[in-house]
Order: sequence, then C-alpha cells, then structure tokens
Amino acid sequence: MSDLLDLVNVHYAGLEGGDLELAASPFTEDVSAQFPSGPLTGIEALRGMIGAFITAFPGMKIERRNTWVDGDTAIAEIVFTGVQTGPLATAEGEVPPSGRTVTFPLIDTFTLRDGKVGEHRVYWDNVSFLTQLGLMPAQG
Repeated sequence: MSDLLDLVNVHYAGLEGGDLELAASPFTEDVSAQFPSGPLTGIEALRGMIGAFITAFPGMKIERRNTWVDGDTAIAEIVFTGVQTGPLATAEGEVPPSGRTVTFPLIDTFTLRDGKVGEHRVYWDNVSFLTQLGLMPAQG
C-alpha cells in the first residue's frame, strides 16, 4: 500500500515542482492512460500530456483532499489550480498564454503493475476547464 502511495506522492511533487522527469517517473513504459481529451498509450504520450500542463501552468498547485488506497489501486481527489502563463498544447493546436487562473476538482486513479503505475485515469469537467481558459462560452 505505501509503495503505491509513494508513487502517487512523487507524481504530484513532480507536477507542483514543474519537474517532468519526476512527475512521469512513477509510470511504466507501456502505461495506459485516459484523460478527458482521450486515451494515451505509453510513457512518451503521457509525458507529452504532463509536459503540456507543466508548460502551460508553471507553479500549479495540487490540493489533495483525499487519497484512498485499496490493494493495487489508489484514488485521489484533488483540486488543481494554475495560471496559464505558458502555451497549452492541444490536439487542435497551441493555445497562447492567457494569464487566466483555472481551478477545478479532479479525480485521479492509479493502478499498480510490476511495481509502477501501469494504468492512470483522470476525470475532470472539461467544459469548466475550457470555459475558465476562455475557450468556450460560459454556460447558463
């Protein structure tokens, strides 16, 4: 249990510290990941996603509300806060720095395989995220 929790802690420390190598280090080479933007396969694809957030939101804050570990799975409830001072790489192209602050809750799941995280799923309200960045009109 503590080994998986240690890997989760390392991932978040890397994100907050802007350290791509550290943030990606808990994951297997063939990690399977799922984000609101779609699935990713392999560490290089995941490094691309992590790197995009580190570049776009340097100094991001990860507020850990709860973390549960059961066997080979950990689930973390967090609140992400960041100011977009760097470009954000997306499948549709690069979003220039906006200076906007985004804050949103998300759920991360981590599944252990061969001593590292082999499966990672991330859930957040992408409409809220994109609206806060000014990329979608406010709903309501």
